[in-house]
Amino acid sequence: MKQIALTGGFGTGKSTVGRMLEDMGIPRIDADSLTHEVTEPDRTAWRQIVSEFGEEVLLGDRNLDRRKLAAIVFNDPQKRKQLESIIHPKVRETMHERIKELGKQGFTRVVLEIPLLFEAGWDKQEPVDAIIVVTTDEKSQLQRAKLKFGLDEKESKARISAQMPLLEKVKKAQFVIDNSKDLAATRAQVESIFKKLPQ
Repeated sequence: MKQIALTGGFGTGKSTVGRMLEDMGIPRIDADSLTHEVTEPDRTAWRQIVSEFGEEVLLGDRNLDRRKLAAIVFNDPQKRKQLESIIHPKVRETMHERIKELGKQGFTRVVLEIPLLFEAGWDKQEPVDAIIVVTTDEKSQLQRAKLKFGLDEKESKARISAQMPLLEKVKKAQFVIDNSKDLAATRAQVESIFKKLPQ
């Protein structure tokens, strides 16, 4: 199974690119979706998070208050490491299960959409065959963060600054997609890269 890692910065449009690759026939596993899955109420990671951060990070329906949790961890690097040490192993375990399932279904390639690919060292731990980095300008990042997550500029900048700078990520990539223009321009880049991806 050829593993194609897809990453970028907060609000650069990774999921947009991921969906385009999916439309072209490569299944996608989204680490953010897996994070939601493994932290559902009463699952192991959820219990560990509540134990570590207290019940004040829960909503009335016992789901995590992700915005409140984000406000804590993006202002405290130590807390962020604690949270990641709980979540990342469970996400990786689930991701490996999904990769195996796709292999059984006959797929030979998979896109792994991993926002913290470099920050969490997944690029060194996973057998990745190619890395795609999605970039954009900061103004677009902030606008997307506001539209998609309802975050204000301060919250958005805290999340952006918590990640490795985009220029550093670009240096580690085999393929780079500039998502600062319209969707047609992005799709043209994705189509070009699709033809060059490992088979």
